[in-house]
Amino acid sequence: MSQKTNNKINLFYFSVSKLSHFVFCPKRSKMEIFHRTYGITTKSGISAIKTGNRLHYQYSFPNKSFDRVLIRTKLNNKNKEYTKQVDNIVVIGHYDDLRVLRYNNAKFTSLVELKTTSKKYMWSVEIMAAVKQLQLYMWLMKEQLEKLGFPLWKRSYVEIYSQHTGRLMRRIPVEYDSNIEQWIRHVADCFRGLEKVSIPHIGVCRKCPKNVRDACNWYVLMNTKTKKFDM
Repeated sequence: MSQKTNNKINLFYFSVSKLSHFVFCPKRSKMEIFHRTYGITTKSGISAIKTGNRLHYQYSFPNKSFDRVLIRTKLNNKNKEYTKQVDNIVVIGHYDDLRVLRYNNAKFTSLVELKTTSKKYMWSVEIMAAVKQLQLYMWLMKEQLEKLGFPLWKRSYVEIYSQHTGRLMRRIPVEYDSNIEQWIRHVADCFRGLEKVSIPHIGVCRKCPKNVRDACNWYVLMNTKTKKFDM
């Protein structure tokens, strides 16, 4: 469970990546947050993760600007995770990479969320989840970057790379979401059953990791109905 007790207050710990999956599917996000056994554990899934990690390193490492190295060094976190709290919700995560730019003799930081895919393109809902993930990182790091004198630039970027060719397929500008804390509260209320949620179309469900699909009673039910309808 991602729930802990501290000074008699129940704290819920939400990782950025799993929290962002709420955009993809609220049920998937809840299952991944509260039941860590759900995820990509198949042989092909592990291979995809290894490839993604290698490409993440490959794309971020060449950018060795002095300011970038300085910021990353000052932000160094031995646990490799940063946290920020909203009410009794603690959001946890670590950004992929950052870039430094100069404007009017001042320096600013753009965060970069790196995504890799073996497909010719990513689904729009997958891109929406990546955008929300980056917005969560921007919110998570905002104050720390300001303290270092390298505040967030008005845009950060989601970069999508091909796992086959290594080329940049798409670069998506992302603006800061000033309502992100309200969105986090909304997600928590949905998890508690206090607000309604929308379950995606069965075609989107089939893009979930196999372990999640197998454990999802909604997918099993809808997939069975779809097969009967197709017969």
